[in-house]
Amino acid sequence: MKKKINLIVFVIIFFLLQNKIVLSQIENSVIISVGDYPITRLDLLKEIKLIAILSNTEINQNNREQIKGLAVKSLIKRNIKENEIKRRNIFKYNKKQLEALISSTSQKIGLDKNGLKMILENNNLSYEELIKRFETDLKWNYMIFQIYKNKISLNTVEVENKLQLRLENLENPNDEKINLIKEQIVNSEKEKKLKMFSNMHFSNLERLIQINFL
Repeated sequence: MKKKINLIVFVIIFFLLQNKIVLSQIENSVIISVGDYPITRLDLLKEIKLIAILSNTEINQNNREQIKGLAVKSLIKRNIKENEIKRRNIFKYNKKQLEALISSTSQKIGLDKNGLKMILENNNLSYEELIKRFETDLKWNYMIFQIYKNKISLNTVEVENKLQLRLENLENPNDEKINLIKEQIVNSEKEKKLKMFSNMHFSNLERLIQINFL
């Protein structure tokens, strides 16, 4: 009788372990390949949760497919960026911008840095992985600037026109205020140009890389 009970217990444990192994295999199964880089089902599930948390959105039947689509695009985009950064040996990024990203991300969902860490941990997500994502974006921005900085040309007439429009609504303008506004306009125009080059560079890479949905 005792041997029979031990056998039953052994069988139950065996099947539980088998189910755990099968579940692990399903989660780690590759669902997308970006060049030589795999994206697993677990990667997708984590990305879906992260998007929902950072956008303060509750996942339901109405938005599930939309969030899933955003997660797939996000994973592919980040994979392509990481591959290009690695290929070009880009390690630099602006540390102050990283802190600003962490702060703004936390504030958007009504938390501070520690609160952000906690909500990620409670959802089995890694704060370090989020930081790595931010670093990837900042390294990409640094790379784009280095590649295209000599191609950034601003339309001075357009800048002056925008400056005049801003000055019309400004009370008691002085040289300091005017110079500050002009600097803001110039920086904004440069950001637009860099974003254009960033999108162009990414699109060129995307066309060259083979993306397979498995």
